[in-house]
Amino acid sequence: MSQILALFTVSLRQALPKKRTLLLVLLQLVPALIYLATTTNRTETYSLELGVQIGASVYFALVLPVVSIVLAAGVLGSERRDQTLSFIALRPLSRLSITIAKMAAAITGAFAINAVGAVALASAHAILFGDTQLLMGFVIGSLVATIAYVGIFVPLGFLTDRSVIIGMAYLLVFENGIVAALPGLASMSPWRLGLSTFGALTPNAAIYAVDLVGNLELSVTKSVSAAVLFLAVGIASTTLLLRTRDLA
Repeated sequence: MSQILALFTVSLRQALPKKRTLLLVLLQLVPALIYLATTTNRTETYSLELGVQIGASVYFALVLPVVSIVLAAGVLGSERRDQTLSFIALRPLSRLSITIAKMAAAITGAFAINAVGAVALASAHAILFGDTQLLMGFVIGSLVATIAYVGIFVPLGFLTDRSVIIGMAYLLVFENGIVAALPGLASMSPWRLGLSTFGALTPNAAIYAVDLVGNLELSVTKSVSAAVLFLAVGIASTTLLLRTRDLA
């Protein structure tokens, strides 16, 4: 257990160097700044609707995925590019243990950054109107989406150096293009799983986001189950890759 914890700690530190962390945190503040700039002298009802729409279209559909993809793709990809993965494999750790440590580091790092944006946007609305109803939905929804993205992009980051580019294409072309046109594919969109969770936890505001979740039911249980499935497949595929592919 101490070996896994040590690998987790080192991986988390490598994933969040100071400059990258600062840039990603600044990116996370963009939705809140947009909200504050567009709600001057607006009614509470209008501002709530706008806050949910900004949360859905800017935070969930853009900022959160970018952070999650970048961090998830790098936890194993950077080790392979730096040719340090083979040294990790020499430790008395199973391939499954390495995978779990790396996945945990990616989830922790990405969620820590994504939570900044969730809290900032919800807090901006709370400061203006004293209404904290958006906070839990944004935070828990961001965790669900982050878990799903990590499950997809940790193994992809191990497979190819172009995983971030592929991830941006997945986000912009598939999630924000194809899925928008074909709502039946919504369960394949991690950020929509997060938004579905938000809607289930924030029923008074869900009406403003329901059109963006495709055919997904606003359900915490179903969204969490889907995210866990993404993660389980990611753990299994990453472990298999570590066992069968060249680590150098």
